[in-house]
Amino acid sequence: MKRIIAIISAAILCLSTFSANAATFKSIKKNPDFYYGVDVSVWNDELNWNTLRNVGVEFAYIRVGYYDSKGGHLDHRFKENVKKCVESGIEFGIYVYSYVYKYSDNIKLAKWVNKQIESLGNYTRDKGTIQVAYDIEDQVQHRYLRIGSAARKYVQKSVVKFCNKIKSYGYVPVVYSSESWFYDYLSIDNFRENGIRIWYAQWPYYPDTSKKKIMINKTVADVWQFSSSYTINGTCFDSNVTYDDFYNYDNETSTLTVEGLDDTYVLTKSSIVPQFSVYDGDTLLKEGEDYKLVYFRNERLGRAKIKIIRYKNSQYYETKTVFFIITPNDLKSVKASKVGYDEIKLSWNAVKGAPSYEIYEYDNTDGSYELIDTVDTNSYTDYFLDEGTEYKLKVRPVHEAQGKNYYGKFKKVTATTKYKKIKLLSATAEDNLAEVKWKERSDNCIGYQLQYSVHSDFREYEKLTINDPAINSAQLDIEPGETYYTRIRSFNKPEEKKIYSLYSKVLTIEN
Repeated sequence: MKRIIAIISAAILCLSTFSANAATFKSIKKNPDFYYGVDVSVWNDELNWNTLRNVGVEFAYIRVGYYDSKGGHLDHRFKENVKKCVESGIEFGIYVYSYVYKYSDNIKLAKWVNKQIESLGNYTRDKGTIQVAYDIEDQVQHRYLRIGSAARKYVQKSVVKFCNKIKSYGYVPVVYSSESWFYDYLSIDNFRENGIRIWYAQWPYYPDTSKKKIMINKTVADVWQFSSSYTINGTCFDSNVTYDDFYNYDNETSTLTVEGLDDTYVLTKSSIVPQFSVYDGDTLLKEGEDYKLVYFRNERLGRAKIKIIRYKNSQYYETKTVFFIITPNDLKSVKASKVGYDEIKLSWNAVKGAPSYEIYEYDNTDGSYELIDTVDTNSYTDYFLDEGTEYKLKVRPVHEAQGKNYYGKFKKVTATTKYKKIKLLSATAEDNLAEVKWKERSDNCIGYQLQYSVHSDFREYEKLTINDPAINSAQLDIEPGETYYTRIRSFNKPEEKKIYSLYSKVLTIEN
């Protein structure tokens, strides 16, 4: 009767909450780096698993049943839910609701769970990928736990015994409970020490699921059940988020191989659906007949995956998971939007899904590009440069997911810093000889080019090149009685390419 009352209460809570707010699982503001799922049981009635997948469900904990002093009681939809979940391509784990706390009962419970999983044959062939969660939250345990610290230690050890037994069968052990139970009765640290994952239930109905859930022991939950009342097609679900792939794919037993799948693809506006071939040994399989494909996370940057659902004689046989990387779009261009005497400002169009950009500068000493900065804007200014110098730079977009960086391709740009004007000090003439003096340069200078002309616009001119930066004057042959105009610029020659300063102010030579 308690169980029925609890279910009715949960249903009323779901209806009352969402009659006012009408929040759906699809409307959850999701972090693209995290994974979102539900947990289900017979109380969710018959489910359309393809619909769940299409609204963004990526994993599901499926109830195997409950266990009390009389033994195990199978959830009537357990087998149906596992089979449909697997064939929809959704990752799955299993949970069991416990009414027991004794050592012997928990060992029996683990054996019973293993028996139910094994009865599903190929659907649960990859044991090492399956999470099995022990749901402890009932009043039966609560009455015993309230006796004192000795009782709490006993229950803690008893749950660990269940988990160790589950681990011996090849499954991944998990403990589920509420925040208050973990705080009052259960040791998260002790579970961690025994290699047991934590499924942490705390229900603010509109949580910030963009952040990892910090538990009461100041560590991050493996799985956070953040709500009991989001709906999918009118059905109310417990909703969960996890921060890493739900499965351990290294333990998949499939011998299928693929050909033609690239390691990386660039994110496009439409869904990325790479084409490839699937083989069983040397036999090419036919899509739609021998297998079907389910794509996950292929509209998000980072690691995407494809589930190959394999059939034999029209019956499910195995699942193979393959991965590829989706990188940010490439930069369209990088421009040197502002060039000064000692700085170069770069700018580029922002790339969707790339919160940051890496800037590299070419190092002439060793002939390689070196990372000089990472920015979260679409512009960057490179300061403290040498004037009159050519710089080679390149930029690429970066997306970080699950502690890894994913990159778009580099775009390169070459820019030359300005070269400051040189100052003409004087220009005098006597008869057919003029003398021009200037303030010599030492920084980055290998010589000067002096121009002189009878035209103030220098449409025709004579020039004199001085290849010694220490020289600060020159004599010019001119025609007597003519007025001349002169100007000068300095130059350097990095990598055999002359770079000139702007011309000086023009001086008039009166003769």
